Amino acid sequence: MLDFSIAEILIEDRPNKYWEMLKQINVKNVVGVLPRGNSDWRMHAEDEPWGYLPLLKYKNMLSNVGFNLVAIEDNPPMDRIQFGLKGRDDDIDKIAKMIENFGKLGIKLWCYNWMAGIGWLRTSSHINSEFGRVSGFNIDNIKKADNYHIKIERSELWKNLKYFLDHIIPVAEENDVKLAMHPDDPPISDLIGIPRIMNSIDSYDKLLEINKSNYNGITLCQGNFTLITDDLPDVIRHFGDRIFFVHFRDVIGNKYNFTETLIGHGKTDLYKCMKAYNDIDFNGIMRVDHVPTLYSDDANVPGYSYLNRLYAIGYINGLRDSLKSDI
Repeated sequence: MLDFSIAEILIEDRPNKYWEMLKQINVKNVVGVLPRGNSDWRMHAEDEPWGYLPLLKYKNMLSNVGFNLVAIEDNPPMDRIQFGLKGRDDDIDKIAKMIENFGKLGIKLWCYNWMAGIGWLRTSSHINSEFGRVSGFNIDNIKKADNYHIKIERSELWKNLKYFLDHIIPVAEENDVKLAMHPDDPPISDLIGIPRIMNSIDSYDKLLEINKSNYNGITLCQGNFTLITDDLPDVIRHFGDRIFFVHFRDVIGNKYNFTETLIGHGKTDLYKCMKAYNDIDFNGIMRVDHVPTLYSDDANVPGYSYLNRLYAIGYINGLRDSLKSDI
């Protein structure tokens, strides 16, 4: 039976009206980001937001307004780790300390990625669609872009990932914190001269093979995975209990040219996806992501419309409830 938790991401650094709306629809668990925001009138910001005291204050703020912080989807700088540059061990130590702090504070999951240099990318953020303003990616828009200033081979990215996991997974095991790898976004093999390695089902099989710990797992971002497979429900069943975290969203198009869309209006059969999560007894956490911005919504981050995220949460709950009557 499905026993997952909807844990919506909070991208603001202090309470706002959306937080109150989440509580009103009974969302109690949340995904957080590292507390990078200014903490006082002097515009002071934490030098190391992954440290124990900043995380403690952040978790307490969330707890004081009624939320339980269950995951962090953010990270210290990782370029030197991913590119295998001098100083990477110092950066790995920072992540190890961050995970230790997660363990002390009861934060059970860390979502990270291996998108070296560029990170995730959209070429447009305010496309007008029938469902509101959406973001999108079109590879034709970046054909004239200069290549990234650091060169690396695909094999080196894999080597560096194994090195990282071999150091960090034992820390994660000791502190009971699961690692959930997010796919490349967009899930293409190269981006502005940098190879990408987390963009296929085979690559995720390899991820789970190079470190077989039960703490080494997957963020199944549906918007990316549906661009690399024609049968997302089968992929959900394939990875089973190694799926720790789900981004429940959808897109229109292909991996070279796509736009986000209103939940239920993309290329994916979301009911079959929910049945697949039921088949694997998914008990991780799930959140919505990259929704259209509805008219009159004052959320100021593209893809994170307050009103449409509430709509998507209701859609997820409706799918889950529909399965109860089918079982």
